[in-house]
Amino acid sequence: MSMEEAVLKKASEVMDPKPPVVDKDVSLSHALEVASKAKTDRVILTEEGSIRGILTLRNVIFKLGTVRTKSTVPSALHASSFASEPVATVAPEDPLLKALRAMAEGGFTSTPVATGDGGVVGLISRWELARLVAEAPAAGEVSVRDYMRTPPVTATLQTRILHIRQLILQHDLSVVPVTEEGRFVGVVGIDEIANVFLKYYELSRGEPKRITPLKFLVAADAITLRPPRLTPDASLAEAAAKMAGERYRAVVVIDADKPVGLITGIELVKALLGR
Repeated sequence: MSMEEAVLKKASEVMDPKPPVVDKDVSLSHALEVASKAKTDRVILTEEGSIRGILTLRNVIFKLGTVRTKSTVPSALHASSFASEPVATVAPEDPLLKALRAMAEGGFTSTPVATGDGGVVGLISRWELARLVAEAPAAGEVSVRDYMRTPPVTATLQTRILHIRQLILQHDLSVVPVTEEGRFVGVVGIDEIANVFLKYYELSRGEPKRITPLKFLVAADAITLRPPRLTPDASLAEAAAKMAGERYRAVVVIDADKPVGLITGIELVKALLGR
């Protein structure tokens, strides 16, 4: 199957038929617990059975730490306060191409599959796209060099977590490579920062003086040391297989111990669209 053929598959053939779904009025901590059990970074929010938004870890790191939330805990916050809305959806009979175009235009990596009245049927996310690319023979014939995004920034082990958060939001990144004396040692991304934030808020219980303030936490406190990685000459299919197999949001491209590129869900969308 070519990638051109893959994008003509029906959404129902590609989607995860059992994505995590919660009511929009549940607490943030409950919504994230549901997402975690499903081994994903997002959950669909509904109201009376219809889609009302999507809550992602990116939403969480964007809003946590603001004046409005700094003295509260996740269990006291509504999931709907952190959700992205409105949500672009596709019908089960729509081609994958329609979902991919919505992702490319919106700069996101998932699209719910819904009925005409907004009922959840499934979800097409980076994981479904990664499996599709991994199985496409054409993806085995091109290298990650052809699709990777060059990291616009890097961090060191002593870079403040809050600064890395700002870099992620400013440059629309999933992860920031961490180097020590120019050599790649790991990454800090959306998942790692969200985990740090949530642990901090639960431990502080509104009294941050009892623990190390967020402003003093650094990359070394959150780093993932062994993220999926490949060389520039590896195939795009290999990168997609690693992403799907390790359930991590990015594959870091390493050349001579230096981070030279990233393959994320956005790059998979572009590859499937032939861009």
